[in-house]
Amino acid sequence: MKPDSLSDTLINSLPNPILIHADRVVVFANAVVPEITGLPMDQIIGRDLSELLTDPNDPINKAAITKLTGDHPGEEVEITIRTANRKVVIKNLLLRNRRIRYKGKNAILTIIIDITDRINLEKYIVNKVMETEEKDRQRFAADLHDDLGPILSSIKLHLGIYNDSEKPADYRETMRICNNLLAEAIAKMRIIANNLMPRLLDKYGLESALNAFIGTVQKEGTFMVEVKSNLNGARFPRTQELHLYRILCELINNTVKHSGATSAEIVLDLSRGTLAIRYSDNGKGYRVDPGSLKKGGMGLNNILQRVNLIEGEIKFVRKNGRTEVRIKK
Repeated sequence: MKPDSLSDTLINSLPNPILIHADRVVVFANAVVPEITGLPMDQIIGRDLSELLTDPNDPINKAAITKLTGDHPGEEVEITIRTANRKVVIKNLLLRNRRIRYKGKNAILTIIIDITDRINLEKYIVNKVMETEEKDRQRFAADLHDDLGPILSSIKLHLGIYNDSEKPADYRETMRICNNLLAEAIAKMRIIANNLMPRLLDKYGLESALNAFIGTVQKEGTFMVEVKSNLNGARFPRTQELHLYRILCELINNTVKHSGATSAEIVLDLSRGTLAIRYSDNGKGYRVDPGSLKKGGMGLNNILQRVNLIEGEIKFVRKNGRTEVRIKK
């Protein structure tokens, strides 16, 4: 048995393509390399590295190859393989490199990892984040236009009447109306500012911020929200608190807009390092299936994305014709 036969067997059994090259010339390739290059082994050994790894549709660009050679090769180098028109990415490859001694000579070992799926996932997440930000901007613009706009216009109208009138009684009535409208405008502004960035969340945590939000949406005799919690001021990492807060606000908004409910209940239960959340209302329930998620109905996509970002778990349970949302982190 040759001394290097066991190591060669192990390397050839690995799923990743592995190259060893010295002065840009390939001196070793494991059994996976021919599969990704389409070349037989006898055409790989002795070949210039750039002929194997440079994008065939962009042969002039050898910047990545220069990072694999020389006295200080890059530990990690990414290269992109595109279609002939350079518009569509076929593969994204990550090359991990280490200087070694091979058969008594200085060489570089390169492990090739296909990161195409990872890159596509990162792009998908970025696109979804941008979509969410755009929806938030649209909601902010709508709040300003629909809520504050009419109030401020009404104040301007009444102040115009005040300016044109010469009767003291008209002055008092106009000032009363303007004071009421200004109070309403201030309340609306606080709601909008809280939706953009809840200050209570940073200062006092999830439970306090949630109760403050509930105070802006519930109406006595029309819609009420009950919160049952044993958090007792417990705090979590800021990102987790923000995502959980947004999830619960989205659920409440969905209830107000779509369910026809008159009440909702939120249970926050912290036990042995696990936060369990249950949300339910007395409105008409809904089923969660792949079809409803594709349509993006009721903000479910945003909720699922936020749960995934904090590596939590979520279930939608049908009970007596209603839907209960259960989240664990």
